[in-house]
Amino acid sequence: MQLLTRAKDMKKPTNLFNSGFITVGWIVFILLCYTTFKDEKANVLKKMKDSLQETTNIDYQERLNKILISYRPLGRKIKGIQIKCADSIETIYFEDSTHESLATQLANQYVMAQTNSVKPDHFNKIFRKEWEKNGIFAAKTGIIYCHNKKKVFSDNDSISFQSALVTPVQMIDARQTASVQAWAMIHWTEIVKHTVPKVLWSIIAYFIVLLWVSLSFLKKPLKKDIPESHLPKQFGKMTLKLESKKLYINDQPCPIAPTDFKLLALFINAPEHFLTKEDIKNVLWPKEDKPDNKIHCHISTLKSSIKNFPKYQIITEPGKGYRLILSQTNE
Repeated sequence: MQLLTRAKDMKKPTNLFNSGFITVGWIVFILLCYTTFKDEKANVLKKMKDSLQETTNIDYQERLNKILISYRPLGRKIKGIQIKCADSIETIYFEDSTHESLATQLANQYVMAQTNSVKPDHFNKIFRKEWEKNGIFAAKTGIIYCHNKKKVFSDNDSISFQSALVTPVQMIDARQTASVQAWAMIHWTEIVKHTVPKVLWSIIAYFIVLLWVSLSFLKKPLKKDIPESHLPKQFGKMTLKLESKKLYINDQPCPIAPTDFKLLALFINAPEHFLTKEDIKNVLWPKEDKPDNKIHCHISTLKSSIKNFPKYQIITEPGKGYRLILSQTNE
């Protein structure tokens, strides 16, 4: 009995370690998925920004063809540009030297924002077409166009973008009075689909191994964690199986009455396997005033139950009580 208890006590730290190991494994898996998802989400967002820039260029060229703007650079390195539109002339200076073509586009965008501004619905159609060239598909896309702090939404949708993937604000004119933003409702499977194959298969393999280890560990307690009250009691080659209430001696079943089984269990648990009448009374018949006859009767029937195994005997110690002994007599 002491060996069984000691073995169980030794298993507790081991089980605790295994549980901690598996918990850490799942935490690492979650962090790995989160990091990968975050990185791939950033890659998708970068493709959105690139598509938005390309859309801006296409939309700009389409609108530019509808009006005529004349300009002339100020100096070899463009620090500014002079715009003549109708009868007015306006000079715009840049903080840093800017390439002539870009400076021209920024200046033209400034003028067009007032005369031929971005149409968010049309802009969104171009954006969706350019973005899908990258092989990414969204449930819905949209554009937020802002001019002089006044926002206009494609398809008049001012709500969906709040739960979507949104690009940073992209200023498109020289005075920074006009800007565009793109947003997309993307299903998580699209992000997984564009994950680097090596990374994706590594995560899947890690998940399979972790799941197998976790399930293997969870199966063990079902077999191993037996309550102490159900552990068999041993006395020599005498075994009491508490859960089934059966007695085995030398691996042979030994018929025994339920009360006699309890009495035998008391003997095995008692110090030096000795019981007084008071000990027996307190456990089996605590409310009886004079249980002597019952005690004598069950001591007799217990002796009768194990009589075929003379190595195990219950002896009476006059004036003291009863003792279960394991004699050296051959059975």
